[in-house]
Amino acid sequence: MIGWLFGMSAILCLLAVLLVRTRWQLAASRAAFVAISEHAPIGILQADAAGQCVEANEIWCDLSGLSLQQTLGHRWSQAVHPDDLQAVMDQWQDSVASGQPYLNEVRLLRPDGTVCHVLATARAIQDVNGRISGFLGTVLDLTSRRTAERQAREKESLLKALVDHSSAAIYLKDSKGRYLMANRRHLEILPAMREFCPGSTPCDRFPTALAQSFVETDAEVFRTGQTLTYREVLPQGEEQHTYLSVKFPVLDEGGGVIAVGGISADISELEQAQRDLEKRERLLRTLIEVQENEKQLLCHEFHDGLIQYAVGSKMLLEALRERELDPPCREVVRSVIDCLAKGIEDGRRVILGIRPAALDDLGLRAALDDLAYDLRGAGISVEAVLDPAIDLIAPQLQTTLYRVAQESLNNVRKHSGSATVRLTVVREASNIMLTTEDAGQGFQQAAAGPEGFGLLGMRERVRLLGGVCVVESAPGQGTRVRVSLPVQTDDAIINA
Repeated sequence: MIGWLFGMSAILCLLAVLLVRTRWQLAASRAAFVAISEHAPIGILQADAAGQCVEANEIWCDLSGLSLQQTLGHRWSQAVHPDDLQAVMDQWQDSVASGQPYLNEVRLLRPDGTVCHVLATARAIQDVNGRISGFLGTVLDLTSRRTAERQAREKESLLKALVDHSSAAIYLKDSKGRYLMANRRHLEILPAMREFCPGSTPCDRFPTALAQSFVETDAEVFRTGQTLTYREVLPQGEEQHTYLSVKFPVLDEGGGVIAVGGISADISELEQAQRDLEKRERLLRTLIEVQENEKQLLCHEFHDGLIQYAVGSKMLLEALRERELDPPCREVVRSVIDCLAKGIEDGRRVILGIRPAALDDLGLRAALDDLAYDLRGAGISVEAVLDPAIDLIAPQLQTTLYRVAQESLNNVRKHSGSATVRLTVVREASNIMLTTEDAGQGFQQAAAGPEGFGLLGMRERVRLLGGVCVVESAPGQGTRVRVSLPVQTDDAIINA
């Protein structure tokens, strides 16, 4: 009996020691879990053998928006997005039943309504006998990565839409000349690119000479690292089209060239339009020149023909008036002389308006002096500053400057209401500068509507000779017309 009691005491002592040891191990295990989980950058959950959550760290609570008490047991599942919950629970139950690792990307719906993307994993914990004693789960926050991936996809989609809908051909090639990308326009304009596949080279698709030209320009960009801009003529169907091409380097983080990009815009229609415009401008310059020649011929015919006949007739009648005539006859002669005088005056004024003889016979300064004199006769004070060098420039330039001055001064007389005007024509380096300034009522240019024929004619005359005509005006501040015309050495008559 005593022995039995002694044995039972020994057993009880052993059980007590084992209980204390087990409690110590559990406490140590919990302390280790807390230490690891609180310092880990991921959410950590611990479940028992039945899959009931028994521990969770603060990272999990932050990700899920749940407290530890709201997580224990199966309540952690309330953090799962409702649309994902059934699939998550089914897969979790399968993992618990089979003891296989759990891996799934899950959406968590926080109480505040925000969504968090996480990668959830779980693995069984086995005891010393190989039995499943619980599960350890981790939750890795993927929200920033998924947001970045979504933004990258959106940017890629936007860039692809922009590139594919561009009217220019766009492409990329690697250092071995292999196509990495070609947009829709590139495939449309070049029949050889219709069956495009990444990895092909120009030598695979184009005639040797054409392919070699592509390879050479690619090589130059790789060698220099500089953007290359050039014109190239490429076949398109049965026609030859001109393209403005830009090839540029694509650099890595270290500044090395890893690819070459190209943008080619079809400028065939633009070049044809430019040629048509130049043709029309040549025609317009010719018409203006012919018109001025016709005016010159017409004025000479009037001046040397009709005007001279009228002057001669007036002189004969004036001589006749000195003789003794009957009063009725004398009165008729006087009336005819007055009519001839007015006709001669009107004729000379018309000739001056069409093309003054002074411009052809005496030069630009004399013709401008005549304009100033005529304006003074209308009661407007004119200050004329005229550089003697303007008489040495080409006749075509003189005619244009005269026409601009004529139109400007006519506008001063008809519209400005100004009592004064300043006319300046000087040569500065390789330009002739003409300026007219008045102190009249001016006008609001933005509200003036379409330009009249006079202003438009001034601008076009100047533009056709490569110059610039600027009209500046504001209500109550007068009007200023500024003209700058280039003078080349071979345009001027050099007075050595």
